[in-house]
Order: sequence, then structure tokens, then C-alpha cells
Amino acid sequence: MTVRVDVGEHAYSATLWEWMVLLSKATAITFRLLLKAAKAGRRDRKNGLTFHQYIAYQGMRDYQCGLNAVAIQNLLPSTSKTCEGFARRHRIANSTIRLPCGTTAQWLGPRNARKVVVLFHGGGYMSPALGEHVSLAFGMTDPSRRDAAAVILSYNLACESANRYPRQLQQAVALLGHLLHVEKVLPSSITLIGDSAGAHLLLSLVLHLSHPNPLVAPLKFAGRLSGAVLISPWVTMDTSAASMQFNKDKDVLTASSLEYWARNFLGDADYDSWNNPTMAPEEWWRDLLVDDVLILYGHDELLRDDTLVFCERLRAGHAKTTVLDFPGEAHVHMLMNRFLRINKPCKSAETLVNWMDNHLGDGDHV
Repeated sequence: MTVRVDVGEHAYSATLWEWMVLLSKATAITFRLLLKAAKAGRRDRKNGLTFHQYIAYQGMRDYQCGLNAVAIQNLLPSTSKTCEGFARRHRIANSTIRLPCGTTAQWLGPRNARKVVVLFHGGGYMSPALGEHVSLAFGMTDPSRRDAAAVILSYNLACESANRYPRQLQQAVALLGHLLHVEKVLPSSITLIGDSAGAHLLLSLVLHLSHPNPLVAPLKFAGRLSGAVLISPWVTMDTSAASMQFNKDKDVLTASSLEYWARNFLGDADYDSWNNPTMAPEEWWRDLLVDDVLILYGHDELLRDDTLVFCERLRAGHAKTTVLDFPGEAHVHMLMNRFLRINKPCKSAETLVNWMDNHLGDGDHV
């Protein structure tokens, strides 16, 4: 692979030959998926899934296992490009925040919005944001509905040899510091939202605010953040929970993919309280600098058991925490429901819309 000389979202760009190999792999995966579809036929209703869901979920698992991080990063548009496209489609303002460390973020919506939602997108720390991720920041509704702006962090994507922990936490801290001290957004006007690995980054950030990671610059401010939403949070790099096996045919993830992404993200770093929030001392959850916390996850997730254990720990220390488990839903179901064109009624999406309606009604920006 060719090393990029600029500070970009991903570290490597494919050469022409590497593109040919990449496209041949993607074609082979697609061909094998079509064979599986033909063998399954309309009669297949594994685990209560429709035929479309079964093939869509299988496709997600096959592409995760068949393509490495660099391949996926080269195949998909960058987070900034996706945000630009979202802004054009919805006819909202979009501008780029450029931080001194080389990190960029996209500001979507009015600069004088009374509320600011900061999104940390998921994707195993190795995939850029999808358009559906940007929708999460606006509560899965029309961006013009609320007097709110969304700020999407383009954190550096991990691969086998670059952009490893704690780089993404450093970038999240730098962005929040910029919003608070340069943009002069009040803490009470900021809501954090993250899904999967993005929720993991969110947890790392809120822990760092009260208990700084020695590898990351501390961030001081007066007050508390308005709220945080965690959707299908990735709370531990361990894959030994029973739900990893029990839900393997119901979810869009695979345990082997989670293990691969974790290796890329961690590199040679040891587990600690910021990269493995389940290790954080119980008292650390008592002084979080955030008010309302909402956690949503699906009952059919590989991550279900670990999420349940973590949520019990969080609720014991942070009383203003709401946790909801949705039967029949997979990993980040509200996003996958749209991305995979399943488009069935989604209870977690309805819950997010209602929560955002209640929390983004008032705010200040100075």
C-alpha cells in the first residue's frame, strides 16, 4: 500500500494493481452471496428473518470477513464526502472544522444553532461514516425540524499498521475542546451521540473528562454536557460472552470481525479503563460530566450480554441513565434497517426520535 502524505481519514490509498485485486475480491464475495441466496430460496426464514433480511445480514457478515480494513476504507467514500452529500440532499449548510492537530470535522446546520449534537460514528474504528450515521445526529428526522446543528468527527481510521489507540480519543478531546473554547458552545447545549465503536469512543471521552488518560491532553471546562446517546455500544474487546454464539445467525456482525477490528485498534496497547470501559472503577461512573444518558441496543446482538453487564454498572453510578433492550433488533438496528433497505417498523428508532425531540428543544449558544 502507498502511504498518504497528507493527514487524512485513512492512512493508505490503493495502487491500480491493488484496486484490481480489491475489486476481484469484492466480486467473488458477491458471487458467493448470490449462490447462498439461490440455495436458501424463499423458503428460508432462519431465526424469524425474512428472506431479504437473511441475505442482507449474511452479506454484511461476508464482506466484513472477506475484506480487510484498508480495502473497506478505499471502497467507501470518506466521512467528509458523505457529510457533504447529506448536506446537499437536505439543503443545509455544511462547513469544515480544521483542528491544529490535523483532525477535521464537519459542521452541518446553522452556526448559531441553539443545540449542537456531536456524532462519533461506528464502523469498528476502521470504516468511514455512512449517510445513515449522519441521520443519527439529527435523530433520524428532517434536519430542518430542530434548531440544532450536527458536528461529525472524521477520526483517523485504524488498520493493521496505522491510526491506533489512543489516536481517536485524542481527536475527540481536541474537537470537544474546540467547540467549547473556540466556537464558544456552552456545555449545556452539547449532546453526544455514538453507535458501536463510536459509542465506545464516546465512553472513552466522558471517562477522560473526569479521569484523564495519561496519553491524552486533559480538557477542563465549567458545567456539564447536556446528554449522551449510546446505540449498540462496543464496551469490551472480549468476545467470550454467550450472546456471541447464541446470536451469531441473528446479527450483522461476526465475532471474528470484532476480534480483527480490536487488534487493529489496540495495536500493542494493553487494556485500560478508556479502551475497555468495563474495566473502569465503579466510582468513575459517579462523577461523569454529562446529564441524561440513553443506551439502546438490540436483543439479537452479539454484544448484548456485555452491554447488559456494562449498563448495570453504569446505572449504579449514574442515576440519570436509561437503558432499553429491543426484542428482535440486531446491531445498530435503526441504521441497518435503512442501510440494508429493510425499512420495517423500528422501535429503537422511534425511541431515539422521541428522546431527541425532548432534549433538543432548548439550548444556548454564545
